[in-house]
Amino acid sequence: MPRQIFKDRVIAAAGPLPGLLTVENLKRWTEIRKGRFSGDFGEDVTHLLCTREQFSKKVPRVREALKRGKRLHILHHDWFEFSTVGEKRQPERDYSMRAQLAKENAARREAMRKEKGRRDGEKFVNTNLFHIYHDRDFFPYQIDITRDDEEKGELGQRYTLCLWESDAKPHLYWFTAKFLKRKGDSQPSYYRPSAHSRKWRAEMDLFTEFFKIKTGVDWEDRVTLEKTLPASFFQYAPPGGSLLGVVFEETMILVEKRMRA
Repeated sequence: MPRQIFKDRVIAAAGPLPGLLTVENLKRWTEIRKGRFSGDFGEDVTHLLCTREQFSKKVPRVREALKRGKRLHILHHDWFEFSTVGEKRQPERDYSMRAQLAKENAARREAMRKEKGRRDGEKFVNTNLFHIYHDRDFFPYQIDITRDDEEKGELGQRYTLCLWESDAKPHLYWFTAKFLKRKGDSQPSYYRPSAHSRKWRAEMDLFTEFFKIKTGVDWEDRVTLEKTLPASFFQYAPPGGSLLGVVFEETMILVEKRMRA
């Protein structure tokens, strides 16, 4: 006597299934295991069986099942076959087509990320190979300096300065700057003075020199001299612009000065 492995389950098919999985057999094999096979696709369906092709093509029942949310299992038909042959209901997660879709989407996003990194590398830095450098106090060397050039009508000018660190070891570094002429500008210009990545000191010097040229302030004085120069200079604000951010940066600057002393 078959076990009641489909009790309280309502099973439907997204379309014709291969082999012996005809509507008649699906109905009979489900019912003798105390489940119910539905020829239509009502709201009470708990499990939808499909082939990979039906799922990939998003046939109507698959599209509808995806809209209903995770409470409705969308499963490869092998789930039904292996469950009935072994007289033990198999874990849905092992046959979930939603999980397959999630994997495909993740793979697609990863491919897009790698392609974007490769394209960025042609004019900027390949983000597949580099990440933003953080110092020992976890300060990220990716900062914005801004100004409003009212004479040119370019409000919200912004440079984003970055010091990149290679994923590979021993680490190499690369300074870059991205410039937006105005707020909402969708065509930034890029500045990468070094033809290739180098040791930390050389690229850090480029970072701090660029900062001083644009702000008129030494990197070590960026907090104490904040907003003390004319508006023609680019302005820097500590992370978040909060008192906590100021205190953190002041502490970090003291550490930097002691290290250089």
